[in-house]
Amino acid sequence: SNSELDELTEYLKEHSELRVKVAGHTDNTGGSKLNQQLSENRAKSVYDYLAAKGIESGRLSYEGFGASKHIVSNISEEGRKQNRRVEVVVMK
Repeated sequence: SNSELDELTEYLKEHSELRVKVAGHTDNTGGSKLNQQLSENRAKSVYDYLAAKGIESGRLSYEGFGASKHIVSNISEEGRKQNRRVEVVVMK
């Protein structure tokens, strides 16, 4: 959510030594090329948001993983919903 991203932005502004990798993910519905593009678009949206809020692009990177790194089974709608996500990894 935007409020969580705003909190992250403030934290990153206070800790300029930190870098961020944004990872986008999808469920397994749809083709692999579509899921790859969708996951990249999800990650880039967060990347763009952080950059627009003043985080230097040199501190940011993003990558899409399609459906390859699911965290739960895609059998149920609830599982698929959990797998449609963006993860933010903060690194030194």
